[in-house]
Amino acid sequence: MLKAIVVDRDYGSVSPQELAQVGEAYAQVGIRLDCQHFTTEDEIIAGCQGAFAILCTGNPPITRRVMEALPDLRYIQRFGAGVNSIDLEAATQTGKVVLYLPGFCARELADLAAAMILGLIRNTVYYDREIRRGNWPKCQYLLPGNVREMTLGLFGFGQAGRLLHDIFHRGFGTRVIACDPYISQEMKAAYPDVEFVDFETLLRESDIISIHTILTPETTHVFDRDAFCRMKDSAMIINTSRGPVIDQKALAWALENGQIRYAGLDTLEQEPIAPDDPLLGMDNVILSPHSGSYGAESKKTQIRMVCELIPGVVGENRLPARCVANSAVRAAHPEIQWT
Repeated sequence: MLKAIVVDRDYGSVSPQELAQVGEAYAQVGIRLDCQHFTTEDEIIAGCQGAFAILCTGNPPITRRVMEALPDLRYIQRFGAGVNSIDLEAATQTGKVVLYLPGFCARELADLAAAMILGLIRNTVYYDREIRRGNWPKCQYLLPGNVREMTLGLFGFGQAGRLLHDIFHRGFGTRVIACDPYISQEMKAAYPDVEFVDFETLLRESDIISIHTILTPETTHVFDRDAFCRMKDSAMIINTSRGPVIDQKALAWALENGQIRYAGLDTLEQEPIAPDDPLLGMDNVILSPHSGSYGAESKKTQIRMVCELIPGVVGENRLPARCVANSAVRAAHPEIQWT
C-alpha cells in the first residue's frame, strides 16, 4: 500500500474530521494516510521515509535538503494557495510534483478585506472595545471618510483582488487602481474601469491599499518604511496574503508616527503574534489569526480538491494542470494525463 503523510496536522487550518475525510478518499485508491506533526527539516526527513506523498496543512519547511533525503517522494500537496515554504526549483529538479489549491478561498479573502476596510473606516472595532470597557465614545475617535470618494489600490490583481474590486467599484462606485506587472492584456481589457499603475503611483494615490500577492523575494518587505513614507498620512493598508510582504516593524513605526492611519492584517511575519508586539495596543489596527480562507464554501472546496488530486493521479493517472505549482515538472511526467 502506498504511504502518504500529513506533516503538520496541528497547524490549525484543517480539522481532524477533515483529515479523516481525506484519509478515507486516499484509502479508496490504496493509499494509507498517516497524520503527524513535524516542525523541522530533520523531523520531516526522519518521519517521512518511504512516503510517496506528503501533505502540508500549513507552511512546513519543504526544502531541497528535505526533498533530496526523500527519494520515494513524488507528490507534495498543500491545503492552500500559497507555496512559499516549498522550494519549487528543487522540486522540479528532483521530479516532485507540488500541488496546491489556486483560488479556493478567493471570495472569503475578498470578503475579509472588505470587512476590515469598512470596519476601520467606521471605527467598528474601536467602538466595540470601548463599550466593553464601560465607555460610551459617541461620535469620537477618527472621523470616518466616505469610501465612495476614495481610491482603492490593489497590490496584485488575482481572483481575490478582482472580487474586492467588484465589491467596492460596483457596490460603492469607489475608484480602483491596481499594480500587477504580470497581469495579461486580456485581463486588463476585461476591466476597463481599473487603471493599472506602477508601484510608486499605487503608494501615492491610494487611500486604501489591499495586498493580494504571493510571497516571493521581490514581494518580501516591499512595504517597508520608505513605502509607508510615500503613502498618504490618511491611508489604510490591508494584508490578507502573506505576512512578510509587509515589514512589520516598519508598519508599527508608520502607525505610531502618523505616516499612515490604519492597518488590517490577517497575516503577520510571526504567527502567532508576539505578546509584546506594539500592534496589539493600537486601536486603529484590526488583527485576524490567518483565517481569511475560513468559510463554509471554501472549506468544502478545499477538502474536495485534496480528496481528488492525488487519488485522481493514483486511480486514473490524471491531474489538473492548474493545480501544479511547479508547472515545469510536467515534462518529467509524460505518463500523467494533464487536464
